[in-house]
Amino acid sequence: MMFGTVPTSIPEIILFANWLFEGRFKSKWHLIRLNPVFWVLSSVLLMHLLGLIHTGEMSSALDDIRIKIPLLLLPLVFFTTEPINKHELNLLLKLFVAAVVMSTLWCVFYYFTHDLSDARKASRFMSHIRLGLLVNFCVGVLYFLFRNEDQFKLKTIYVLIIVYLLAVMLILGMVTGLSLFVLLAVIYMFYLVFRHGIIFKLTGLILLSVLAISGFFLIGSEWKKFNYVDMSEKNNAKTHSQSGRAYFKLDSANYHTENGFYITNNIQYDELHMHWKKYSKINLYGQDKKGAYVMWNVIRYLSSKGLTKDSVGLAELGAEDFKNIENGCTNYLYANASPIKLRIKEFFWEYRDYKQGFNPSGNTLLMRLEFWKAAKYIIARNLWTGVGTGDAQKSFNKAYNRSKSTLAHEWRLRSHNQFLSITVCFGIWGLLVFLFSILYPAISLRNQLNNLYWLFLLIVLISFITEDTLETQTGVTFYAYFNTLFLWLACGKKSGETANQNL
Repeated sequence: MMFGTVPTSIPEIILFANWLFEGRFKSKWHLIRLNPVFWVLSSVLLMHLLGLIHTGEMSSALDDIRIKIPLLLLPLVFFTTEPINKHELNLLLKLFVAAVVMSTLWCVFYYFTHDLSDARKASRFMSHIRLGLLVNFCVGVLYFLFRNEDQFKLKTIYVLIIVYLLAVMLILGMVTGLSLFVLLAVIYMFYLVFRHGIIFKLTGLILLSVLAISGFFLIGSEWKKFNYVDMSEKNNAKTHSQSGRAYFKLDSANYHTENGFYITNNIQYDELHMHWKKYSKINLYGQDKKGAYVMWNVIRYLSSKGLTKDSVGLAELGAEDFKNIENGCTNYLYANASPIKLRIKEFFWEYRDYKQGFNPSGNTLLMRLEFWKAAKYIIARNLWTGVGTGDAQKSFNKAYNRSKSTLAHEWRLRSHNQFLSITVCFGIWGLLVFLFSILYPAISLRNQLNNLYWLFLLIVLISFITEDTLETQTGVTFYAYFNTLFLWLACGKKSGETANQNL
């Protein structure tokens, strides 16, 4: 699953083929016939098959089922096989760690050997968001291995790999992955605090409070800097450039700033057009590597330096400045900024745009509000049974049109929330089945489950809030494989305990 869709599919095909050639179907049926966990896990795919009854998009429906086959295939293979032992589980986990390290090494190599407009594009085998999920779970696996390891050498290796994986998320600007890591770390700290005595609890709560306040203070400080307005004369709106040409005036007020300087003040397009070609071979009215308009980059970059957007402002720039603009940099302070800082500034910009009523198209976080509104619109009209397997995108397209959404057509996507996705397709009854498939195994096997399962479940549930995790092959395989693995082992452990009690 760490190397794309084909390397994910082939092992699953081999696994199922081996299961078929192995035979013993009567004994396998006996193993799953009375196993409620198997049937609960399989219910999600069975629900998708049932949803074919009222689908209007059979091609999309069949493709959706193809993607979700692991939800049935992996439980079928695992639950008809003898559970593995602790040594074999550790080997599987170490192989997973090795795969994550190899995959991320290639991503980092690609990042440093290619001129990328966005560091997140270095995630070559899957979206950077899903890579962040896998990396976070890998960090948890490494911590689990570290705690259960006696050899100092191996402990050191595990720590070094954890540091490396965190560095990868920083280098590739994986804000979602890093945010998830911080959230998981805070939850774990709360867990540790409440396991100890009153003094430890109070100390831990004070430390956590200090960290939380510090975090809010830092974010608030950055937000304040972002909204800072320079009150000097340089920021005043003038009527004419030094050459006597009139500056462009907007019909309505625009309060966007770069480093405190208003972007739309003192723009003379004719001078920019005539003089830009003296400094750069790139078309002023073309697009940069990120798909943004070069003219917009020039205006924002000049604003960031407090310069007028005319021939005089261009003359103040150096060769490095023009190179920055050509590379898509919109603020001279961002030229050498980390991907994380750039992403935070980008989010601030997106949020300010959204609050001022601008179109959120292309804004990865704020677009989700529009996705969720569309999902709510569909659910309200198909509350109990949903729209059926495969009809989700068609229903979303209608919802965007009928609600007069401002989203551009290429950004009119599905809900990016797994709970909403299930409800759109199968209604309230489908959501209840989906929730039952998650909660029943966890509750019924809670005393036998490996500690890693709870970390895995937490990561998955968080991802379900902001992503359609089960709508891609990587996401559904990650969920189906590890969910089935841990529940299968817990079932085997519970059976062993029951057999011992009977003896």
